[in-house]
Parts: sequence; structure tokens; C-alpha cells
Amino acid sequence: MAGTENAMADATAAQLRIMLQGYEQQLLAARRLARLRARRRLAEGDTPQDPDPSINRHAMVEKVARELYEALLFTGSDNPVVEDIRQELGHEVGQEVHFTYPPGGKLRIVGQGAEGLEPLSEEKLRKTRNALWRVTRKKVDESMLDEPPAD
Repeated sequence: MAGTENAMADATAAQLRIMLQGYEQQLLAARRLARLRARRRLAEGDTPQDPDPSINRHAMVEKVARELYEALLFTGSDNPVVEDIRQELGHEVGQEVHFTYPPGGKLRIVGQGAEGLEPLSEEKLRKTRNALWRVTRKKVDESMLDEPPAD
């Protein structure tokens, strides 16, 4: 049984590594494109800055948050980012929450009650899922750089 859990943890870690490598490649390509756009604008006599970087940033935050939400939270990862999100979610909804993954089932969010883990009411579950998405986006937004570092 422990071997299976180790294999699953290794597979999750490998998936996370692959996902992060993909983000790194996208970031490098985006920086290259940004430099080319800045040079083009300078050649045309415009300012080198993009017109409104907040639009691109918002789209990237949404994309990364969605992948984090689906790839890490819903697959049962225990990495520090997921743990931070879970703790912040507990503070926001006023109850410690846990993510459980029944065999062959989907993610279940349960609350810690006086007698152990308890299912949430439909209303509380809806509010918790909305808070989970909000907290995940906030965590990603806080961790993203405002300006790409100079190469």
C-alpha cells in the first residue's frame, strides 16, 4: 500500500515538474516577444511599454489559477501552496476544511467538526467552492511578478 502511495506522490511530483517547466518555457517566450514588441514600438516612434499590461496579467493569473485549481487541488497534492490555500480557505469560511478524494470519485470538501470530518451543507459547500476559487486566484496574483525581470 505504501508503495502505491509513493508511486502516486512521485507521479504527482512529476506532473507538477512538467507543468512548471511548461510555464518557464512560456515565460521565456513571452519575454522574448515583449522585447521584440518594445523594439518595434521604438522603431515606430512610440513608447516601448505595452499599452495596458494589466489585461495580460489578469488573463495569465486566471490561467495559472485554473491550472492550479484543477491540477493540484483536485488531484490531491499536498504541496505547500495547496496547504496555504487550504488554510486561508479555512480562515475565510470560518471552519477548517479538508479535501478528500474517495476512490473513483470527485473532490469532496469537508469541514472539521466537533466529532471529526463532516460533510458541508449545499449552501456552505457552494460558498466554500467560491471562496476556494477566490483564494486560489489571490494566491497566484500575489506570487506573480509585476514586471518581468530584465534579461
